[in-house]
Amino acid sequence: MAASGLRLSPLRDILRLLRPHAAGEGAALAGGIALSVVVVLFHVARPWPVKWLIDALATHPQAGQVADWARADVARGIAVLALALVAIAICAAVAEYAQVIALNGLGNRVVYRFRTALFTQLLRQPLAFHESREVGELLTRVVYDTSRLRRGVNGILIRVFQTIALFVATLVVLVWLHPGLGTVFGVGGLIALVMMKRRGRRIARAAGKQRRKEGQLAAVVGNELLAVRERQTFGLDELEAQERFTDRNERSLRQEQKVRKLAAGLVGRIDVLFGVMTALALWWGATAVLSGRLTPGDLSLFFSYALSLRGPFSDFAYQTGRLGRTYAGADRLGRIMNRVPDVADRPNAVPAPPLSGEIALEGVTLKAPRRVASARRRSIDRVSLSIPAGTRVGVIGGNGAGKSTLLRLVLRLADPAAGRVLIDGRDIRDFTAESLRGQMSAVFQDSVLPGATIREAIAFGSPDASTAQIQEAAGRAHASALIERLPEQYDTPLQRSGELFSGGERQRLAIARALLRDGRVWLLDEPTSGLDAAAEEELTEVLFDATRGHTTLWVTHDPALTRRFDMLVVLDRGRVIYAGAPASYEPSDTSDTSDMSDGATRQPEVPHTSTGAL
Repeated sequence: MAASGLRLSPLRDILRLLRPHAAGEGAALAGGIALSVVVVLFHVARPWPVKWLIDALATHPQAGQVADWARADVARGIAVLALALVAIAICAAVAEYAQVIALNGLGNRVVYRFRTALFTQLLRQPLAFHESREVGELLTRVVYDTSRLRRGVNGILIRVFQTIALFVATLVVLVWLHPGLGTVFGVGGLIALVMMKRRGRRIARAAGKQRRKEGQLAAVVGNELLAVRERQTFGLDELEAQERFTDRNERSLRQEQKVRKLAAGLVGRIDVLFGVMTALALWWGATAVLSGRLTPGDLSLFFSYALSLRGPFSDFAYQTGRLGRTYAGADRLGRIMNRVPDVADRPNAVPAPPLSGEIALEGVTLKAPRRVASARRRSIDRVSLSIPAGTRVGVIGGNGAGKSTLLRLVLRLADPAAGRVLIDGRDIRDFTAESLRGQMSAVFQDSVLPGATIREAIAFGSPDASTAQIQEAAGRAHASALIERLPEQYDTPLQRSGELFSGGERQRLAIARALLRDGRVWLLDEPTSGLDAAAEEELTEVLFDATRGHTTLWVTHDPALTRRFDMLVVLDRGRVIYAGAPASYEPSDTSDTSDMSDGATRQPEVPHTSTGAL
């Protein structure tokens, strides 16, 4: 979609956005359009019984055959024409009901498919994308903007097309009856369409700003709700949060009022325009009746059409305002749908074969996220590293040194801006991400538990695991006692991704999940954080046992633990300042970087039995 959101027709852009999700709906669309045509024909036919009746009663010499027939027996003519009017109204109501059901169903199905595709597209975006956006903003896109899109699409399918078709059909009849009066209505209708197009652009601009302000409001709500524990812990009142919310809420309200005023102004202009058209029709039509060029019934027909067109055109003007608001949301949705993930499978990527776990980094650089780019330009800076298969590697360094980022690169949650990450001698980008990650186990310090139940949370990433395997993994992670004292045990529903469990309990379940997966490569980011000393010691032994013979990168701040690894990697400001045997490392090296060349790594000789040469 156009970056400005205005260079292309909003309606055309919305249809282009949804077209890929309308596959198989051709018959439904054709049926809906056919019903719309039937509805229009009934609307066009509705005033004719009244015209014939008026002409019959007025005894006009040019009334036509139907009026002459009705005049021959007035009682019979009135009864028949009244019944015809009722029959037309009933048929129009039935056709319009069927049209609304058919086209609403079509619009709903297409938008719901689009919503599913949008959600899938968000899941495909790399971790950096999600970390740079508020959850509340993305929720607004998936839930609110797609609902707005659905209402707008249904309005387009039902009202916009029907109004244009009714205008064209009515104009044909009016020109046939009286070219002059028909031309008045034709020019007025074209003026109305031009007004709606121009005003619609202003509405789209204003609605785009309003959508952005609503996204900011949703972000404030999400952040404040996430911080409820801290706010209550520190004894803070709600005044500050209320002020932030009120400020954003008032900005959103003011912008919404601006959008409403623009839409209301458009409807008012359309009403005035049709009032002028009706006055011209009255003057011109009355003159034509007095001169004998039109019958009184013809004049009533013109007024009926003028009044019947005013409603649809006013509704069309309202739909133009809605279309502007719909387009503002659709433009943002289109940006997401058109976004190419920074981490994606190459066209020639192949499934990864069974891995032995040899890892190498060759001159790897990763740019820092925008939120910290002012502090440093790179999260990982020209790192070269070699880790033999089956080696346990401790990764240490200060906050922000790049430890977690190193794990992300191996998991391919991020791709380097320069250099390569290799496993078993091949660039990991040669493999599909799913097949690569499918052979890795990971535990993070802030673990989240996806899934509806504890069973699903442990089996997450191992969907084919049996109940016995799940229970065995939970037992090894010392989580069995926790689970079995719950009323529903493994079928206990999870709430808020497991946030109602303590931090230590969540870590036990996350470790159970990693044990069940039993990857060839293990990536552990402070996996025992949140545990008491006894539990930490127990689970550390469990993890050392599970990772025996597996390549492991283990981020830790525990000096005692580092001595147990085969190899130690020390990071400082995105660079490796030490890589070698733990026994040879001196802590003073973490600050001794001034005498090292850019990207250089201090590499003492490592015994072959432990890590091999770097």
